[in-house]
Amino acid sequence: MKALNTIITTLLFTISSLCFGQQVSDLNKNNIVDRLNTPTKIWNNGKWEINQDGTKYWKKGYWKFEKKTFQQKSEIFRNKIRTRNKV
Repeated sequence: MKALNTIITTLLFTISSLCFGQQVSDLNKNNIVDRLNTPTKIWNNGKWEINQDGTKYWKKGYWKFEKKTFQQKSEIFRNKIRTRNKV
């Protein structure tokens, strides 16, 4: 009876450790770098602008592409790669 109890408790501990244990994240660094190197696409809405002579005209909305600096890219990459304890 005692042996059966020890077997059951060891099984429960192994199952619980498998369920709640930390998993190693498999990050594809090339995929992260490719996404960092693509420019950010931002939509600017239309707005009223004023000419030098004081007349107003409507400027249409447009797409604006913004590239990240090397410092911004490296900071984002560092945050994605950094391993954190998941408690």
